[in-house]
Amino acid sequence: MSANKPVSMSTSEAQNHISANLRNNIYSALLSGDGIRNIEGTLDRQLAESGFKDELRRYVTDLFRSGQASTVDEARTLAMEKIKQQQRGEDDQSNGTNGVNGTNGTHGDDFEKYELKIPTKAIVEGTKTVRKELEKICDVTEEDS
Repeated sequence: MSANKPVSMSTSEAQNHISANLRNNIYSALLSGDGIRNIEGTLDRQLAESGFKDELRRYVTDLFRSGQASTVDEARTLAMEKIKQQQRGEDDQSNGTNGVNGTNGTHGDDFEKYELKIPTKAIVEGTKTVRKELEKICDVTEEDS
């Protein structure tokens, strides 16, 4: 894909599955310039400013300290599950007590509650940056609804 000849694609086409060839061309174009670095930078900045990265770090540290995770892969899997649950709005923030006589064996009273939902501002700003970077390499057109 040449930088001088953008790909024309409607929003409905962009939302549908695109061919592997086109996807690879888009990735290549984003990687050959500053596109990926700009997207990563925006997301990293937004997640840091919101405190999300610090909260995630505390959560992962507690996973290791509590024995819930003993490998990086286990911690990553548990953290991703927690993030996805909170993104879906599921309340899994129990404090580990069974309401009768103490802990239920999961992680006890001292296990802190964590806010691991991706901040809305990070999603909005990340989306804006992705669109801006895609518009540099593709012709993105919106259809009238």
